[in-house]
Formats: sequence, structure tokens, C-alpha cells
Amino acid sequence: MEFKMNKAIIITKAMIVTGAIAIALIFLSIVCFKKIGPGYVGVVYSPNGGVKEKILTQGWNFINPLYKVTEYTISTEQAFLSKDRKEGSNDDDSFLVPTSDGKMVSVDLEYSYRFDPEMVTSIFTRFRGRTGEDIQNTFMRGKLKTWASEVASKFNVLDIYGSKRIELNTKAFNHIQKQFEPYGIIIESVNFSRIGLDAETENAIQARVNAQQELEKQKIEKEKAVIEAERMAIEEQGKGNVKIIQAKAEAERILLNAEAVSQSNIKISKSLTKELVEYERVKKWNGIMPTVQGNATPIVKL
Repeated sequence: MEFKMNKAIIITKAMIVTGAIAIALIFLSIVCFKKIGPGYVGVVYSPNGGVKEKILTQGWNFINPLYKVTEYTISTEQAFLSKDRKEGSNDDDSFLVPTSDGKMVSVDLEYSYRFDPEMVTSIFTRFRGRTGEDIQNTFMRGKLKTWASEVASKFNVLDIYGSKRIELNTKAFNHIQKQFEPYGIIIESVNFSRIGLDAETENAIQARVNAQQELEKQKIEKEKAVIEAERMAIEEQGKGNVKIIQAKAEAERILLNAEAVSQSNIKISKSLTKELVEYERVKKWNGIMPTVQGNATPIVKL
């Protein structure tokens, strides 16, 4: 009986120890292992030594439980400053930009970015340990509005709304990308996705567009009239050319006939020798002697 009790006690203690070890392992896995998601890196901060040079890559990493890890995205992130919440903004994040002709235009901006993996430790220090999401929501969004406005102010409202939108986007991208570069933030795209105008400006632009379209229509009609006039002139000239061609052909025919006759006469004249002439005369004589009156003796010359 006592043996059975001792055995039960031993088994109980073993189970307690095993459970304690399992709990300790679970605890260690929670506090000593850090999982970095795909497309992210982790910056490690030690309360004693500050930022560690080695950064954590994706997957499970073993770290000191006293260390703090801050993640930054190194893959492309898409973000919006838009009026419509469906595009990703939490609220109306559209903003106003000035134009060179003194107008204020409401715009939406979409952009993509990532953090430079070679600079994440300096990013951590510069922004005092803020996460990448915090940096995007505070620092980046404010700077984007400022630097986008600097570019837009070089264009008039007609250019922004119309033919120079592509140029506007290109210059905004180049300017914003260059401004963010020293901060270790890589801008991959910038695009003004919406240009909003007040009713007065929109009506003025529409009137100008209508006038331009009417002008283009008149130009097309004029070009058609010129082409038709040229076509008719060519046709008339063509008719004249046909008559000229016919006259030339007739003249050439007459000339060829004349040349043929001439060549024939030349050949005939060359073939008329003295003997041939005499022979032809004999062929034509009928055998009758010529009659002569008086005492003259008839002369027959063959």
C-alpha cells in the first residue's frame, strides 16, 4: 500500500516537472523567439547597448527577451491620400495644391514606397524607434502633400487638368523620390489620381474645350475643301494631259509613216542601176518601129 502511494507521488511530481518544463518552453518561445513576416526586416534595440548592427530577416529569430524588435517593410507598400475611403484612406485625405495662375485645386494622390534595408537602423534612430506604419502615417503623408504642392505650383490649372497631367506626375515622382531618399525611404511611384475643380473653373475649361473642338472641326472642313479643290484641278489637268498624249501619239504615227515612205524611196533609188533602167524600157517596147517622114533613116535605139 505504501509502495503504491510512493509511486503515485513520484508520477505526480514527474507530471508537474514536465508541465513546468513545457510552460517554460512555451514562455521562452514567446519571449525569446521573434517571427519576422515576409517582406519585412527587424531592427533590434538593446536597453544597454542601443541599436544592434545585425538586423533580423524573415522567419523565426532567437533574441534576448530584454531586446525590442521594430519591423520595417522592404517590399512595396501601396498607400493613398484620397477623398474616397474605398481607395484606402480612413477619412477624406484629399488635399489642395496651388497652381501657377493662383487657383487652388483639390487632388487625390496615390503612391508606393518601401524602406531601404541598408538604412533601417538609421531610420530607427532618426525616428526614435517608430514603426514603419507610424512613419508613413505621420511623417510621409505630411511631406507628400508639401512636396506635391511644390511641383503643382509650376503648372497652371489647364495644364494640370488637361494635356500636361503625365508631365505633372513625372515631375512629382522625381521630386518626391529625391526628397525622401536621404531618409532611407524609397518611393516607387507617385500619381495624381484625381484633379477636382470648382464649378466656375470647370465651366471655363469646358467652354475652352468646346471652342477648341469647334476650331479643329473648322480646320478639318477647310482641309477637306482644299483637298477637293486640288483633286478637281488634277482631274482637269489630267483631261488636258490625255489630249496632249493623244496628239503626240498621232504626230508620232504620221512621222513614222513618213519615215517609212522615205526609207522605202531611198531603197528603191539605190536599186535603180543603168542596166535595170534599160531593161525596164525594153520590157515596155511593143516591137513597132517608129515611122519617120521624109528621107531620114529611122533610128531605133535600144
